[in-house]
Amino acid sequence: MNTKEGAKVNMHKMKPVKLDDLVGEIEMQIDDTLTFINITSGEVITLTREEYSAAEDEKPLDKFPEWQKENIEKAIRIIEDEDEIYVDFTLKNDFNEYEIIEDFIGTLEDGDIREELFEAIQGRGAFRRFKDGIIEHGVDKLWYKYKKSKIKDFVIEWCKDNDIEIQE
Repeated sequence: MNTKEGAKVNMHKMKPVKLDDLVGEIEMQIDDTLTFINITSGEVITLTREEYSAAEDEKPLDKFPEWQKENIEKAIRIIEDEDEIYVDFTLKNDFNEYEIIEDFIGTLEDGDIREELFEAIQGRGAFRRFKDGIIEHGVDKLWYKYKKSKIKDFVIEWCKDNDIEIQE
């Protein structure tokens, strides 16, 4: 966000965004979705690429099922956002789960488990083998706690960098 954008955003009454909502977006990591934050309402909006493209291409809403129309209308507001109240929070590519898996494995005290999990995450199918391995060794709850903590840290840092106020 440049200084001009920052000045424009500060003209709006900013509402804090719920940290759990942002963490949930990163945890889901659904491909082909875009996520935005409405800084005046604190709402986190997730749209499919299809919905966003329909808004960009100005496709008639009557061609879409009722459940999609609302999201396409939101996409239109985001695209036409002259007041700059929407911030792009599509961070799936910025959050590297593989690195966090490696870091997590390094924290495990049992050398045999560490070695086995490091081997499991090499090559194709690494995520599946890792998940199987943490369940087999009973460290799955530790992993999910570790991962959530790292995602929270990532989101908090991103929000600070983007002048987004969060509510815990």
